[in-house]
Amino acid sequence: MQTKRLSIVDNVNVQSLAYSTVFEIGDSSMILPYSKALAVQRQYEIFYGNEGNFATYQLFNTPIPLPVITESITVQKTNESPTICVGSVNILAGAFSSVIHIGSTNHIKSEARVKHIRQLAEETS
Repeated sequence: MQTKRLSIVDNVNVQSLAYSTVFEIGDSSMILPYSKALAVQRQYEIFYGNEGNFATYQLFNTPIPLPVITESITVQKTNESPTICVGSVNILAGAFSSVIHIGSTNHIKSEARVKHIRQLAEETS
């Protein structure tokens, strides 16, 4: 049986959260952040209007294999204190299905898929 502990944080400073970031204070049962993005960088600012179809890229359609755990794991721990005390937490940024969590959770499954495309103009001589 898992022993619950109380998390005490005096100060949390967060600069930026984006793209399916979860910032959780308190206990949770399950966290499932999911994000997908197409990032197109062009030498010239051109938008054709028909871009951004995730289905055309295999990256977004291929299942991510989960590892198969065959080993038996035994964990024994002793919590010297019923609380976890922290003075200050400074977070610059969280993005792309990240989890910033103060507390306990039973299950976290995150997924972020990003396709970067660079399109440069051809050199003319």
